[in-house]
Amino acid sequence: MPIRLKLSLWYSGVFLLVITLFCTYIYLFFTHREMNQIDFHLRERAQEVHQSIEIVDVFPLPLRRLVLPDINVFSSPELFLQIVDMQGRVISRSESLGEYSLPISTEALNHIVRGTPFFETKNVQGTQIRLYHLPLVSGKQFIGVLQVAESLYGFHRSLSNLRWLLAIGALTTVTLSALLGWILARQALLPIHRIIETTAEIEREGKLERRINYPGPPDEIGQLSTQINSMMEKIEQMYRELEESYEAQRRFVADASHELRTPLTTIRGNMDFLRKLYKEKGVLSEEAMEDIVDELERVSRMVHDLLALARADAGYHIQMEDIKLTEWLEDWIHKGKGLAKPDVLFHHEETPEELKQIKIKGNLDFLKQISLILLENAFKYTSSGKVELRCSLKNQGVIIEVIDTGSGIPEEEVHRVFDRFYRGGNVRNRPGTGLGLSIAKWIIEKHGGTILVESELGKGTKVLVTLPYSKNTP
Repeated sequence: MPIRLKLSLWYSGVFLLVITLFCTYIYLFFTHREMNQIDFHLRERAQEVHQSIEIVDVFPLPLRRLVLPDINVFSSPELFLQIVDMQGRVISRSESLGEYSLPISTEALNHIVRGTPFFETKNVQGTQIRLYHLPLVSGKQFIGVLQVAESLYGFHRSLSNLRWLLAIGALTTVTLSALLGWILARQALLPIHRIIETTAEIEREGKLERRINYPGPPDEIGQLSTQINSMMEKIEQMYRELEESYEAQRRFVADASHELRTPLTTIRGNMDFLRKLYKEKGVLSEEAMEDIVDELERVSRMVHDLLALARADAGYHIQMEDIKLTEWLEDWIHKGKGLAKPDVLFHHEETPEELKQIKIKGNLDFLKQISLILLENAFKYTSSGKVELRCSLKNQGVIIEVIDTGSGIPEEEVHRVFDRFYRGGNVRNRPGTGLGLSIAKWIIEKHGGTILVESELGKGTKVLVTLPYSKNTP
C-alpha cells in the first residue's frame, strides 16, 4: 500500500473518530437540554394549574374537597392535563385527551404517596409522552394528583432531524477531509518522489556526481536530502579512489613487468654469451659475469621494494617500540659517510644535548630503510657538491632534513615524486626503480609522521621528515 494512501486513511480515520465523538456529544447535549426544557415547561404549567385549584373543608365532616378550574384553559393540542382523586378516579381532564386517560405507574404512586413530584416517560396509544405527577396535599392529607403531560412527537422529530444533519455533516466533513488529506499527502510526499526519481536516474545513468536539489526548508525531508547527498559524495569519492587505485595497480603491474623484463633480458643475453663462449674457447667472460651479478642485485632490490609495497597495500602492521633518537641518527651518519664520494661530500651537525633525551616510537629496521632511501637518492642525483643532514625539534616533532645540491626536480613534477615507478624526465638515464620514495612515505606515515619534498631545478632538493617524539625519562 502506498504511503500516500496510508497517510490519507490514517488521517481520515482519526478525523472520523474525532467527528463521531463530537457529533455524539452534540446529540447528547441537545437531547438533555430539550428534555430539561420539556420538564421545565411541564413543571411550570403544573404550578399554574395548582395555584388555580382551591381546597375547601366539608363541614362538619373532617374531609376536604377540590374546587377545580377549567383546566382546558391551561391545555393545548400537545399538552394534556388530568386530575385524579385519592381513589384513583379521574375527576377532571383536558379536552385534548379525548377519551384517553393518563396512566399512573407503580413507581409514580410510590413517589406520590411520599408527596414527591415525579417525571416519567410513558407510551399512550402508540404516542410517547413526558408525564409529570404533582401530588395535591392539604396539610398532611393527600387529596389527589395533578398530571401534566406533553407529547414527545416533536422532540423525537427534532432528534431525528438532528441525527440526519449530524450524519450528513460528518460524512461530508470526513469526505472533504479525506480529499484534503490526499492532496496534502501528495504535496508533502512530492519531494520524496523527486528524491526517488533522482536516485533512480543516478543508479540508471551511473552519474555519481549528481546531487539531489531540494529547495525546501531544513525539515526532515531536507535533512534526508542532505544525508543522501553526503552519502553520494562519499560513494563518489570511494569510486574515484577505487578507479585511481585500479589505474595505479594497472600502471604498477605494467611498470613492474617492464622493470623486471630489462634485467632478466640482460641476464639471459649474458648467460647465452657465456655458454657460447665456453663451448668455443672453454673460458668465461669476467665482464659478463659482473653484468649478471649487477642485474641480479637490481632484481633483488626491486623484489624487496615490491614486497614492501605489497605489505603497504595489504595494511601490514609494523611492530613498534621505544627507540632512542641517537640510535637512528647514528645510522644516518654511518650511511652518509659510506655513500660520500670525492665530488660529493657529506656534512652533518653534532647531535645537540637536547636530542639525546628524545625517544621515538617506531621500528628501527624500517627507520633505517628510510635513511637509506633518502641518502641514496640524495647522492645518486648529486654529481658534485654536498649532501647535508640536519636534525631539530619543533612543536612536539623531530624534524630530519636531507639537503643536496644536485640536479633538482622540475616544479611541475614535484607532486608526483611519491608515485610508484615515477621517475622524472631528467633522471631516467640513471639507475633506479622509482619505488624508494613511495616506500619511505608509507613507512613514515605508519610511524605517525609526514614527509615533504622541496626542490628547484638545477639547485637541489630538500626532504623534510617529521616524526612525533617523547622525552626519555630515566
